[in-house]
Amino acid sequence: MEGNLLEVRGKRLYVEIHGNENASSLLYLRGGPGENCCEFMFHQTQKTFGTGF
Repeated sequence: MEGNLLEVRGKRLYVEIHGNENASSLLYLRGGPGENCCEFMFHQTQKTFGTGF
């Protein structure tokens, strides 16, 4: 399946969707060269729970 680039907060994320649309979802975050997913996780945690790590 071909992937797409999705822009989130000025960062471009490569996204691929695979599998059964009716199955549970899995989000896999991987940092690239010089990047990581910690900033994304921190902001998502703040947004969801109102706190950081």
